[in-house]
Amino acid sequence: MDAKFYTDRPLGLSGTNLLLALGVGLGSTAFLIDWLTGRALNNLSLALPLLLSAVATGALGFWAVPLLRRLKMGQVIREDGPQAHLQKAGTPTMGGIFFVPTAVAIALVLTGFAPSTIAVSALTIAYAAIGWLDDWQILRRKSNKGISPRTKLALQIGFGALFARG
Repeated sequence: MDAKFYTDRPLGLSGTNLLLALGVGLGSTAFLIDWLTGRALNNLSLALPLLLSAVATGALGFWAVPLLRRLKMGQVIREDGPQAHLQKAGTPTMGGIFFVPTAVAIALVLTGFAPSTIAVSALTIAYAAIGWLDDWQILRRKSNKGISPRTKLALQIGFGALFARG
């Protein structure tokens, strides 16, 4: 009996399975590190902010993703690219607009607005702004071309240098 391979379905994990695998993997790793270092669910815990951020982002996602769809903030896919990519057309982009501020706010609150957390949060917001600018250019131009890789790298280096200097 010959084995038949069906190519009409994309290979790999589905989005839901990938989300579950990532959540279980990251959650387990955070809890393991907390347990090994004796920081389980205290103010130095890795798992607590991860868990809070996941729940808050998931809750915001139920509101934000439909809003992004209504605002037509969907992926633009090249017609000449792989046919499997065409199924991503219209998938909301700019997801960082709701999960980055959530994670930053939780980090700031849990650390009592520690100066080092404020600095890392500022860098995170700056890098998120670069991503937003890239996504905005893609949507504005209705093309898959955002800001140029050179511009993106220059912005990242500039913000990184400001962070390292401070």
